[in-house]
Amino acid sequence: MRIAIVAPYFHPVEGGRERTVLFLAKELAKKHFVKVFTTDRTPSGDRIKAGFKSCPFSVRRVKSVHIAFRFEIPAEAPDKIAKEIKEFDIVHIISTDSTFTFYFLILAKMLEKPILATVFTPFALLKHPRKILRPFLLFFEFLSVISMRLANAVQVKNEIDFELARKFSKSVKLVPDGVPEYCFKAKPSLDFREKYELKNKKIILFVNRIHPLKGPQILIRAMPKILRTFPEAVAVLIGPDSNGYTTKMEKLAAKFNLSDSVLFLGFVSEDEKIAAYDAADVIVIPSVGEFTEAFSIVLSEAWVRKKTVVVTPSRALKSRVKPGTGYVAGYEPESFAEAVIRALEKPVEPPKVSSWSEVAGRIEQIYLNLIK
Repeated sequence: MRIAIVAPYFHPVEGGRERTVLFLAKELAKKHFVKVFTTDRTPSGDRIKAGFKSCPFSVRRVKSVHIAFRFEIPAEAPDKIAKEIKEFDIVHIISTDSTFTFYFLILAKMLEKPILATVFTPFALLKHPRKILRPFLLFFEFLSVISMRLANAVQVKNEIDFELARKFSKSVKLVPDGVPEYCFKAKPSLDFREKYELKNKKIILFVNRIHPLKGPQILIRAMPKILRTFPEAVAVLIGPDSNGYTTKMEKLAAKFNLSDSVLFLGFVSEDEKIAAYDAADVIVIPSVGEFTEAFSIVLSEAWVRKKTVVVTPSRALKSRVKPGTGYVAGYEPESFAEAVIRALEKPVEPPKVSSWSEVAGRIEQIYLNLIK
């Protein structure tokens, strides 16, 4: 089978959607010819020059005009792109809230190619915390609606999205993302507690971008109450920061006299990240807003490593964390602190998580059904 995967951004851009493309393409390429079509831009508009050769699939960077985030228009001749798309048996659109992917969807439709569209948190952008952006973001939600109408099948990642997508498509498939095989089998080479002198601490672990929408401020504001019950608790934050938000969080921690109870590690290796998961007592995902988490790979990784999680009621998080599988808190620091305290007092057994190999098998079956 010849599979075209279309996504607005790809490596070296790092994010949940880009990881989805990477791991899905890797698994599918074990049995099929796979080509990823993407822009030659980063979300901020910088042109990408580096290739991506260390993979078993092809990457086609389409020269594009960048107008704004998710608003890129292919600058190459439509007939040239159409000629390439003709060679494929299936077109998989990953992320429908993008002009680039919508362009490819229309081309594929005109060529009568079977289309699977992966939709992330439909209509969540209309609840963006910056209200001034909502009229502009309505355009991208419109693209998603049209994409769901035109695609032969729609894939979603959580139950809430499933119910929403059913209003626009007769063929909606709930297929959550997977976790790489190494996450199941990895044995870290380092002792995380020993390295950071956390031997007798209760580790509350945050693994995500240091960004206001990922909610590190909620965790830090919750720490004073947590420390009153567990004075040995320490918040460990792992993740990149491209906008300097860590400095603000360090000042916030100092304001609450938490400098000895909050540890910022920045970006770490996969080996150290898994060591951190294993050392942690609780994993927290305090993301803010409906659209921030379409699935949450951190949640899956935490469950794979048998950890108790505390999350906010962001759409995908509250959909996935059922009673008895973790704790759902409010967005307020007080509520979040109470949930973390309960999690430290009463850990729970996490549910089973699928590997990317299993997920790719389910996606492959959807492709085959559409091609018939």
